[in-house]
Amino acid sequence: MNSLFRILLGKLLKNQSSADLGALKKLLAYARPQWRRFGAGVALSIGSGMFNAFMLLSFNVIFSIVLKGDSPVLDRPIPVPFKGLVALRDILDLPANGERASVFSVVVASMLIPCMMFCRGFLGYLATRSYIKASSHILFRIRNDLYAAILRQSMAFFNKSRAGELIQIVSTQSGALQSNAIALVQALTRHPAMILSTLSVIFTIDPLFSFVSLFVFPLCIIPVRMISKAVKRSGMLEMTASSDMLVSMHEAFGGIRLVKGNSREEYELRRFEKGNRASSVDAVKFNKLADLSGAIVESVASLGIAAGLIYWWYQDKSAADFMFLVVALIGMYPPIKDLSRIGITTQRTLAASEVVFELLDKLPDVQDRAGALEITRSKGAVSLRDVTFTYSGADGVKLEKAALTGVSCDFEPGKFYALVGPSGSGKSTIFSLLMRYYDVDSGAITMDGHDLREITQKSLRENIGIVSQDVFLFHDTIWENIRYGRLDATDDEIREAARKAHVDSFVSEFQDGYQSIVGDGGSKISGGQKQRISIARTILKNAPILLLDEATSALDTESERFIQESLHDLAEGRTVIAIAHRLSTVLAAHKIIVMQDGRVEAIGSNEELLRTCDLYRRLHSLQFGSEMVDTIPQDAK
Repeated sequence: MNSLFRILLGKLLKNQSSADLGALKKLLAYARPQWRRFGAGVALSIGSGMFNAFMLLSFNVIFSIVLKGDSPVLDRPIPVPFKGLVALRDILDLPANGERASVFSVVVASMLIPCMMFCRGFLGYLATRSYIKASSHILFRIRNDLYAAILRQSMAFFNKSRAGELIQIVSTQSGALQSNAIALVQALTRHPAMILSTLSVIFTIDPLFSFVSLFVFPLCIIPVRMISKAVKRSGMLEMTASSDMLVSMHEAFGGIRLVKGNSREEYELRRFEKGNRASSVDAVKFNKLADLSGAIVESVASLGIAAGLIYWWYQDKSAADFMFLVVALIGMYPPIKDLSRIGITTQRTLAASEVVFELLDKLPDVQDRAGALEITRSKGAVSLRDVTFTYSGADGVKLEKAALTGVSCDFEPGKFYALVGPSGSGKSTIFSLLMRYYDVDSGAITMDGHDLREITQKSLRENIGIVSQDVFLFHDTIWENIRYGRLDATDDEIREAARKAHVDSFVSEFQDGYQSIVGDGGSKISGGQKQRISIARTILKNAPILLLDEATSALDTESERFIQESLHDLAEGRTVIAIAHRLSTVLAAHKIIVMQDGRVEAIGSNEELLRTCDLYRRLHSLQFGSEMVDTIPQDAK
């Protein structure tokens, strides 16, 4: 099947860029498993075209009956595939030339027309069904692979990508690729068969007229060649405008509280209108170009009819024969018109395929090395050795200021550590590097003595639980949002995690209990409730390393005390690393790491840092005044 498409597309694509050809080769690779369905479609398309020839020859016989004339088709040797026409003459009991046909012959002959039209249409329907089934499977695979390719990307990719644009590529552009590709395949298989079969019939009636027609129809390709590049530009502009429209919608829906809180509905509507208008204008441009090519094709093709009238008058031939030839020529217009748009369809397909396959082929910035280690359960020992890291801008170039510079520290199993310091000091960056959202520029981070770059990302992250101050919940039940931490957890384990996070203390307030829907992003519940569900999810994961990014920031005083007790129990046998802006939440830490400007300023306990670190003493004084508050539990000293 691949070879067939290469032959059919060879001429058409000879002037295309290597990128375009590469995209189509990748599309053919997706089409290869569906070669049986495509083969059936091609066979049915050719059968429909051959039946079209039989139908046209039959029309000639029928016209000669109803319009009282001779039948040049039956007066000549008939090709083998059309021997059935002789049987048709016998069945209809045709009269001699010039005699009036019987009512039976006229009725039967006339009723054969809709019957044959139905047969040709049904063959075309079966061909289209075969193509659609094949293309649906291809679309399914492309969308799955495309979504998987996006999910594999590192955080740097998502930091500079727009979610609405990615959604548009997966949903819209992949669909456009399928619809345009199937239209291209149909045009390259069905239409040539119809045109060739029709020409063979016309040659049977009048070879000279048919030969002249061959010089007229190639003129139909000229307008298409003239506008194909403009069509591709129009298609790319439409995709960009459509992407902008979806981005504005996605951002407005995601930040609907901000939109409502600032009464920015009209502003968001204007943002949407801008993309919507641009998309509509570009769509009109594309359709205008396509319709213009069709009108030109019809005008050029009508020259054949005009020439036929003059030729028929000169040859003094019958009206029945001329009507037959007109029907045959008109029957050629739709496939020729569609073939004239094949360049437009190809450019549209290329425009969509470039975007889709560019994303499919994009390699993540962070990848597993060949033979990477698959760890089971970590002991929880983590070390940073002279770690330096700098974020990249939207253009992929490293920023001037490093986020971390020469950071070294150790996290021992079973202990509670805290990261404190001013905003922008590098605390969250350490979390991102521990999760291996990014790779360090220099130095190394190890887990149980293994460099994180030598461990598979999946097994690394299975050993780390994280609770962020920016809690995300799915538009699902409380139960399912907790179960997301470990999908194979039992009901008892889920309930126990919910109890430890004090989710059970508020879930009874909801009519459906744990089966209550939390809304989009948790919009139906309070911030403290969202935080507790997130903590329950992390507890359920039961990872040996816990990362807490202001995990209790949204909780009231009473809930915070309960959670602190739960986290203290969880710390047994686990490495707990917490980012805290409120020092009251980390005073019980075994070690507090003070950071400033991407460097480690000091490491020690609360008491040690109050004696030795000016920055920590200043942070402590800002929150507690001049009092030296000692809230460290006795068992943690």
